[in-house]
Amino acid sequence: MVKHTLISLSLAAIGAASPLLAQDTVNLIFSHPNMAPGEEVFMYAVPEKMGYFADEGITVNMQAASGGAQAAQIVMSGEGDLSTTMAEAVLQLREQGADLTAIYELKRNNGFAVGIPAGSDISSLEDLVGKTIGVPVAGGGLAMIIDESFRKAGLEPTYTPVVIGSGAPAAAAIENGRVDAAVLWDAAFGVVENQGVEFKYLDLGVQDELAGMSLVASQDFITENRDLALAYCRAMTKGLVFTLANKEAAIDIMFDVFPTTKPAGISEEEAVPAQVNILDKWLASALKNLPEGHGTGEIDTARWTGTAEKYVAAGILSSDETEGAYDTSFFRECNDFDHEAIVTQADAYEG
Repeated sequence: MVKHTLISLSLAAIGAASPLLAQDTVNLIFSHPNMAPGEEVFMYAVPEKMGYFADEGITVNMQAASGGAQAAQIVMSGEGDLSTTMAEAVLQLREQGADLTAIYELKRNNGFAVGIPAGSDISSLEDLVGKTIGVPVAGGGLAMIIDESFRKAGLEPTYTPVVIGSGAPAAAAIENGRVDAAVLWDAAFGVVENQGVEFKYLDLGVQDELAGMSLVASQDFITENRDLALAYCRAMTKGLVFTLANKEAAIDIMFDVFPTTKPAGISEEEAVPAQVNILDKWLASALKNLPEGHGTGEIDTARWTGTAEKYVAAGILSSDETEGAYDTSFFRECNDFDHEAIVTQADAYEG
């Protein structure tokens, strides 16, 4: 079994909106090994620091996995209660017999885009036909997203993929001209931008038709511990509202809760704006096309259907069955709190 990083916090059960009567524990699994400015800011750092978990009467244990599939597998093994996982991973694992269900959509768009170096003559997907495109990993779901986005634009996906990883290796491949363009996810582009690389961006349009990364749980956990799932979900959503209202404060809190996320060798005054740049990109994808005033996390069943169909066509799934893969009943209760009170708290935050 892969070794996990575990952080435990003891939080008091002081109640706001229907808190649990006694302190209970929720085991949260992140789908990546390193904390960074993304979902971990509002899913853990802010609600822990601001007492939102305590308000809901829960203690949260956080573990870090090596990827979405492994995070989901930890949940299915019973070692975790909730995890962050891509929709296609939920569908793949259900095909293998796992009883995994999404309860809250964390990202309305998964945030992959084509980054073109500033100064390049390339300005459209059509210009990329026959070119080299850097990708973080070979094949899989990302290849489907790229190919289907070409087809959506009326083009054949004729290009040469080159694995460039992310971070410094990706920046080097782009700067030295090894690739004509790169496809990375939102936060990864933010990291590369912070290294001085400038981009112009092209959308991969098919993502608007796909379900995004979600908060997931086993059906057994949902059935037996729905109150815990709701308590965590509501605290997390408060964290998101706080983060949207004051991103600088959210990053400051992230540095406090996860000290290793603060870049070495620079002051906090320099570090905060750089990390806000990364967070901004993540949030822009996560909330893409969200109607003003609409709560976050609502599951779009049509996009789950579209995801299944496209992954079947790509040969990644064998069935387009989505029944049981998501539960739409959590949305309203996860958003059932005084949003304005959280915004006021965020605006007043001074560290």
